[in-house]
Amino acid sequence: MKTLALLLGPILALTIGLPIGTIAIATAVVAPAVAEQVRIDPCSAYLDQANLDLTGGEEAGVGFELPKWGSPRHQSLTSPAQAIPAAVRKLYLAAGDEYQVPWELLAGIGMAETRHGRNNATSSVGAQGLMQFMPRTFAAYGVDGNHDGRRDIHNDADSIFSAANYLTASGVSRGTQGVIKALWAYNHSISYRNDVLYYAWSYAGAGGSIVVAGDHEDCGDGLGDGNPDLPPLTSARVAVMFAWAAKQKGKPYVWGSVGPGGYDCSGFVGAAFRQIGIRLPRTAESMRLWAHKNAYRIPASRARPGDLVFTNTWRGPHKAGHVMLVFDPDKHTSWEARGRGVRIYHYTDFAGHRMYQFWRIGNLSD
Repeated sequence: MKTLALLLGPILALTIGLPIGTIAIATAVVAPAVAEQVRIDPCSAYLDQANLDLTGGEEAGVGFELPKWGSPRHQSLTSPAQAIPAAVRKLYLAAGDEYQVPWELLAGIGMAETRHGRNNATSSVGAQGLMQFMPRTFAAYGVDGNHDGRRDIHNDADSIFSAANYLTASGVSRGTQGVIKALWAYNHSISYRNDVLYYAWSYAGAGGSIVVAGDHEDCGDGLGDGNPDLPPLTSARVAVMFAWAAKQKGKPYVWGSVGPGGYDCSGFVGAAFRQIGIRLPRTAESMRLWAHKNAYRIPASRARPGDLVFTNTWRGPHKAGHVMLVFDPDKHTSWEARGRGVRIYHYTDFAGHRMYQFWRIGNLSD
């Protein structure tokens, strides 16, 4: 970020078409929050190409494809990816989890900018901190990463979390071109972008969190096998989720967001389940596919508070485009994020759609 990113980024990122013909789109990078789950259950890594369409597709987030590097490269030709200090790697993982950005991409930037803090002196143009923010950019996008009550451009946690925030604000989750444009906003250099992607892939390969696009298990369409390793969805655990949901009431619907300022449908449901220690995949359709192997399909008449409800909405007859959390099955109500923001709706609003599925996590007899 040692260039004029602050002044030119918003304009050039929208008006300059970057050459991407040399970039191989061969893999999907999965954020650390679900990396282990993906390793065990390939259904969690499901990725529909529609997600990459900037004018439509499923709600974005974890699971967007990270392109491979192209040409030219500069720094990475002579300076290979270096080992990441444990404390810094922990921050990459935490920031990636919170903002649903592949941690490898954050590590790629950290390597390109300061070698993960080994050389984080103020640059000749005034960029500062581990992720090399210009002060004016940090003033606009800086966040309190370590929750000490202040934003410090020189604090490693604040710097890394702010980079994740800036990438998200620059559209990094909006498909392959979103990644390219976000890196261009970060630093107006094609060789810089390719260096970052080269480093990101170096760390992803070493960490084992690469899942080859198209190499998906056929998750089928059965009634579900359940997963005895998942904690039971007791009334007490559901109460924890609903108490958290009540605190989110009124927050806006934000496409592609997992909070805390706003949510899309799957971002909200995923955050609710994280309150009780259950990690779900990022998007509505990937949650549904995950449910085929980790939950139980139930009829609407047997729905209980805390069950998942999927509908196809606009995605066609066989894929989920929206997910809800059953609140009161007798009144057909659900906690969800949609048009008027986070609140309790009637899930029967979607009854006209051809796909309408209920799934329960935990034992059917809980």
